[in-house]
Amino acid sequence: MQAANLPTLESLALLLSEVNADCSSSELHGLISGLLVAGARLNRHALMKTLEGHADPVSTFSDGMIASLWQLQLQTLEDLNADELSFKPMLPDDDEALKLRVVALADFCRGLLAGIGLGAPANSPVLAEASMRETLQDLAHITQVDSVDDDDEEGEAAYLELHEFVRLASMHLFEEMAPREEHGHDSSNESESDDPTFH
Repeated sequence: MQAANLPTLESLALLLSEVNADCSSSELHGLISGLLVAGARLNRHALMKTLEGHADPVSTFSDGMIASLWQLQLQTLEDLNADELSFKPMLPDDDEALKLRVVALADFCRGLLAGIGLGAPANSPVLAEASMRETLQDLAHITQVDSVDDDDEEGEAAYLELHEFVRLASMHLFEEMAPREEHGHDSSNESESDDPTFH
């Protein structure tokens, strides 16, 4: 699915700056991904409420911003559901400085963990499993990574390894925690409800 309102890293950053948000594009994508991984599905109203937690209290959200976030959620859910491993964290392109990409990857993991924490059922038996706890701990460790040498080939290789781990871990968590969705699910009904499907 490629919709006209689907944001890029740069366009989402611009939208976030308009409301003085305290999170990056990568962190917001991680947050939305984490909510989806945990089984939560947000309607437009709930997406706005989610963003309000990161924005200036006096900010107003344009219809275009909400539409962009809505499309981002739909695309992310479709990618997580896809069999061809199409899910990718929203990160700077590979031609950007390595340090920027590492910081963005840490931001994504921070958002992912926050989203899982918000969306997962209390005392989730799945999250209590040893393998799941280990995966979440590894993701938490990545949130602390913030320094690399741009000229170090080993640093680039390490980043690529971390990137692939985060991508596959996100999909694995989704497989374990979220119900399988029909790609053709009726999103119009979700937009009519005032309540997010949090657990």
